[in-house]
Amino acid sequence: MVRGLVAVSSLSLALTIAGCSGSAEESTTPPPAATTTEASTQPSTGGEPTESTSSEPTEQGAEPTEVKVGEKFTDPDTDDVIEIIKVIRDFDSEEQADVIADGGEVVLVQVKVSPGEKYGGAVSEGAFQISWDGDEFWSNKTRLVTEDLEAADLEAFDRISRRDGGSQTGWIAFVVDERTDSYQLQYTRDAAKVIGSDETIDEFVKEIEIPSA
Repeated sequence: MVRGLVAVSSLSLALTIAGCSGSAEESTTPPPAATTTEASTQPSTGGEPTESTSSEPTEQGAEPTEVKVGEKFTDPDTDDVIEIIKVIRDFDSEEQADVIADGGEVVLVQVKVSPGEKYGGAVSEGAFQISWDGDEFWSNKTRLVTEDLEAADLEAFDRISRRDGGSQTGWIAFVVDERTDSYQLQYTRDAAKVIGSDETIDEFVKEIEIPSA
């Protein structure tokens, strides 16, 4: 018998306990579109950047720079394994040229996600947010630099279903209004309650510093 999870709050992720029946549907309650964490059933592998993402400087004069991060952590409840591999600072985006000219920056973060098999649902790009003031966190804007990513031969990270297993590696783009030396990246998996029981799963939050170039 497949047991599920119901959301503790309106932003909580609803998951389903993985059971023996492979045909059981996932019980999910998607959060708002900007931060959705529900599933895609087709994982893919993100492309690696070339040695230099661009030889041309941005309008602010800073050249794109790749910085290794190498942070890896595991969600203690879902067994999802998240790795922040590296970032590209000052990504040269034609689509966001105005933001860059006004003192902003496009930051690319390469992540690898290997979801656990304990629950259903998914891990998506909406689980990652960025802060440049240490207070408020903002959602990714990958969809706004799609053409730039394709031109640079970089594959965007998309949601990956826990039921599919495996792993996915890809890039998440953040459009920063105020460029700073370093940023805080936040990963959030919302709280949930197991359907048909008193068991609850606490919210899981992990913050990682994105270093300066």
